[in-house]
Amino acid sequence: MKRPPLRALSAFEAAARQGSFSEAAKELCISTSAISHQIKSLESFFGTNLFIRLSRGVKLTKEGATFYTSVHEAYQRIDDGTHQMLMRPRSEVLTVRCGVSFGLRWLTPRLPLFFSEHPDLDLQIVTQIVDSSSLPIDVEIHYGPVGRADAHIEPLPEENVVPLCSPSLLKSGEFLQTPTDLARFRLIEAVVTEVPWSYWLSFHQVPISDFSRVGFDNILLALQAAVSGIGIALEGDFLASEDLASGRLIVPPALRALKIRKSLRSLVIPGRQAPAEKAIRFRDWLFRNLDEC
Repeated sequence: MKRPPLRALSAFEAAARQGSFSEAAKELCISTSAISHQIKSLESFFGTNLFIRLSRGVKLTKEGATFYTSVHEAYQRIDDGTHQMLMRPRSEVLTVRCGVSFGLRWLTPRLPLFFSEHPDLDLQIVTQIVDSSSLPIDVEIHYGPVGRADAHIEPLPEENVVPLCSPSLLKSGEFLQTPTDLARFRLIEAVVTEVPWSYWLSFHQVPISDFSRVGFDNILLALQAAVSGIGIALEGDFLASEDLASGRLIVPPALRALKIRKSLRSLVIPGRQAPAEKAIRFRDWLFRNLDEC
C-alpha cells in the first residue's frame, strides 16, 4: 500500500492539533512555509483539501478531521510505546571484587557462561580496594581470612597447596629425592599467602630453616616464576590447574604426598540485610561451576 510521507504526516498532526501552521512550525522547529509545503504535498497525495485556511489559523475539513482521528491515534500509540521503552527496567549491574589472579585465571574465561545464563545482568569486575561509598561492592571473592561480621560469608571449596615447579628444573629428579633437598632450590612464594614456605616446612616436619627465596605480590607472577624455572613455588592447585594439565608445572614426585588441604578463598556478600537477588544468582552460578572444576 502506498503511504503518505512521514514528514508530511508529522506536519499535519501538529498543525491539526495546534490549529495553526505557525504554532506547528514552532513545535517542530521548522519554518511556517515548510509546514505549508508539507500540508500541500499531503493534500496532493489525497487529492483533497485537509484544512480550511482562516485569517487566524486553520480548521480541519471533514476529510481532514476523519484522517486526523487515525493519525492522532497512531501517534498516541507511538508515544505510549516510547514511554514504555524509556521506562523499561535497565540491566542491573553486579559489581564483583576479586584478586587479579582469580579474575584472570578462573572468572574471566567463564564469563560467557555467566552471561548466557544471566543476559539481564551487567558485570563490573574490580580487582583493587575501592571506596564502597562511591562504588558499592555486591560480591567479593576474598583471599584469606574475612575479618568482618556484617557480611554473608561462604568458604570456597578446599584445594591442595603443593610445591610446584617446571619439569626442567629437576633434571630427571636427581636433585630432589627427599624433602630436605628443597634447600638446594630457590623457593618462590606470594607475599600475601595463606600457606608460606615456613609453615609448610614446619607442618611436614622438614628440617630446613634457611633457604633462598623470591617473593611476588601476585600469585600469577609466582606461578610464572616457577614455569620459568626460577625455583619451586608453593601455591594452591586451583589456579595452577591449567599449568599442571599442560605439563608446564608439576608437583615434584618426592613431594607429592606433602600437601596441605585448605580453603583459601571465601565468597563475601557485604551487608547485614538479606543478600540482593542478583548477588544470590552470582553465588549460585559460582558454586555450581566450581563444583564442575
